This record gives sequence, structure tokens and C-alpha cells, in this order.
Amino acid sequence: VKRIFLVISEEDAICPGCGSSLCRRDKKLRVHKEVGGRKRWFAINRLKCTNEKCGRLHNELPDCMVPYKHYGTDIIEDVIEGGRTADDLETEDYPCEGTMKHWKWWLSKNEVNINGQMKSVLQHLMDLDIEFLKSSDSLLEGLRERISPGWLPVVVRFIYNSGGRIEPYPVT
Repeated sequence: VKRIFLVISEEDAICPGCGSSLCRRDKKLRVHKEVGGRKRWFAINRLKCTNEKCGRLHNELPDCMVPYKHYGTDIIEDVIEGGRTADDLETEDYPCEGTMKHWKWWLSKNEVNINGQMKSVLQHLMDLDIEFLKSSDSLLEGLRERISPGWLPVVVRFIYNSGGRIEPYPVT
């Protein structure tokens, strides 16, 4: 028996690309893998921008999911922080060592991109001076220190809801 969880948001959805409202188009199934190989299925809303010039499609993901990743934010974050390794008995088969290495590589290759997008949005929203953008301070590192566990869903939501993107396979 396959159990499917329906994701329903009570917020008005806004297109991060153009700021127009989004309307529900349809749903699609999305797998969510957990430690030990357990899988849950979610019915994810697909939303379409009402602006004819934009017309983009967006997936409405819950905080526990990262775009283009099948494992949850808690597992990915735990692996990146070193709290979970391939030697742990509960992760003996899921996720595999290669997947864990990929997540660490994925974050390291996206770190400059993540910091740049976060600084740009904050500078715009808070009308900060140009020195803020030039600062070498890492907002990502600051979040990792202040919000642990839980920094990964905050970063993902912040970037995607402001129209940005974290590359699933960044160019090296």
C-alpha cells in the first residue's frame, strides 16, 4: 500500500521571477527518502505564474525537501555537518557513500553562489550600503553557526522564494 501525503499551503503564492500571483495547475508525486531506505510519497502542487509574459511553473515544496534532491533537509544537513557518515549502521545502505560525498561537494561548489544571492536579496530588502555586498563575511557560515540544526531549509526557502536557484550540478 503506497501512502501519499498531500502538501497544502495556506499562503498566497507569488512568482519569485516576476512577483505575479501563482495559480494551482496540477499535482505531481515526489519521493522523499529517509534513513534506512524508507520512502514517503508527497503530492506536490505545481503552480503556474498568471503573468502571460512569465508563465513559469513552480513546485510548492515543504521545508523538508530540497529541489532536485530526494533525501530530506535533515539528512542532507546532518551529512554536510559531519553528524552522519557511511559508517553509521542506520545509514549503511541509504544514503550511499557516493550520495553523501555529492552533497558535500554540492554545498562547497554552491557556497559562493549562495552567499552572493543572500547578500544581494538582503541588500535590496534592507537598503544596505554597497559595503555590505563587498564584505567577505559568509552569511551561510553565520546561519550554520546560529541555526543548527535547521539552517538548510532556511537557506533553500530564502533563495528559491526570492527568485534564486541553487545549482544541482554546479560547473566546477
